[in-house]
Amino acid sequence: MKKYFASIVTLISLFILYACSLKKGNDKIVTAADYKKYLRTSSNSLNKIDAEIQFWRSRFIKTPDDIIARSKIAGLLCQRFQYSGNIREIHEADSLYQLANHLNRSNNSSTFRSLAANCITQHKFLQAQLYIDSALQLGDDKYLSTLMEFDVAMELGNKIRARRALNTISQKNSFEYYIREAKYKDHAEGKLDEAILLMEKAWNEVKNGNNPATWLWTKSNLADMYSHANRFKEAYQAYLEVLDKDPEYYHALKGIAWLAFSKDKNTGAAKEILSFLKQQHPVPDYDLLLAEIAAYENNEAEKKRLQEEFITRVQHAMYGDMYNKYLFTLKSDELKDANAALDIASKEVRNRPTGEAFSWLAWAYLQNGRKEEALKTARVYVENNCFEPDAVFLLGKIYLATGDRKKAGRFLQEAYESRYELGPSASEEIEQALKQL
Repeated sequence: MKKYFASIVTLISLFILYACSLKKGNDKIVTAADYKKYLRTSSNSLNKIDAEIQFWRSRFIKTPDDIIARSKIAGLLCQRFQYSGNIREIHEADSLYQLANHLNRSNNSSTFRSLAANCITQHKFLQAQLYIDSALQLGDDKYLSTLMEFDVAMELGNKIRARRALNTISQKNSFEYYIREAKYKDHAEGKLDEAILLMEKAWNEVKNGNNPATWLWTKSNLADMYSHANRFKEAYQAYLEVLDKDPEYYHALKGIAWLAFSKDKNTGAAKEILSFLKQQHPVPDYDLLLAEIAAYENNEAEKKRLQEEFITRVQHAMYGDMYNKYLFTLKSDELKDANAALDIASKEVRNRPTGEAFSWLAWAYLQNGRKEEALKTARVYVENNCFEPDAVFLLGKIYLATGDRKKAGRFLQEAYESRYELGPSASEEIEQALKQL
């Protein structure tokens, strides 16, 4: 009787959530006239960066020991990567920073911070921590080193160190504090609404400033957060504002493509945008998104082709561990290679012991028949420690598979509230899982 009652409650809750989503409206968010004007080939940003690189390379050729020139070129290569998607530029930048650091490591922490930032891009988080520890030990520009100490600690799931670093920032009403407190609220505490309020405060600090890069980064991050909170119209308008300021800010176009697919179910618009992005900014990410769309359209051959292309690309040594999350999902859920999935999850936990990484490990344990280890990992390291929708979804599936219907219902319904962030395929899977309760 209790199980029957719980099932009824779960179905009623699911119906209410579904009804509320309909009440919010099936209004389409993405309009072709809004985004098509940004689907034009341009290399203005790259040309500007290349001109600066040429200037500093000329100076470097004349004075090979010029530390400033090395660092400038390295920084510009990292900036170029954001537009080109060429991973080799990150590795070249890393080599230049290493050389500059060798010449300057005894009296300046800036190169250590640059090396740490480059390591974050490459998902080499433990190495990033070593660089930041060295920067802090040198002691100069301690404020800047402390900010990055927080960034690295969050990537490693070290909430205690991240909180401690944040508490040392004396200016609690500064842009740098707001964006980090927002990240802590969202990722460490699962309080997205509070995080958005803090990010809006950060936006107010920079919206009238003269730093385009900060303006674009802040507005696009705010758009992401609106999208995660199901505030789709606000997210869409924010992405358009970003593109109006910089038509080559590809992250915003990708955000619009996701809204078109996940919210509007407009696969044509999503594919049009992603195909353009794939030409302009050839990173592996777009193949995976296009594969998800192909799956939604029941085009198995295209899905398989795109997934295989993605796997081939990201397994190149230059990408290192940058795409482990997506490789794990493909190996565990698509290819049903439980051993490979466990290897990836175990490696990620060693390198980045976050709640999200432990959620992969718990899921991989379950798929390998190690039920008790899966439950222990989920309870100790994931539950109440990680609020990422993917991890919450995995918790729901783990508890459903192991017979804890109460917890399964709790986490599956929580994941359902983030169904647009998770995507149509996951949304359908959650609905089916909830019906089993």
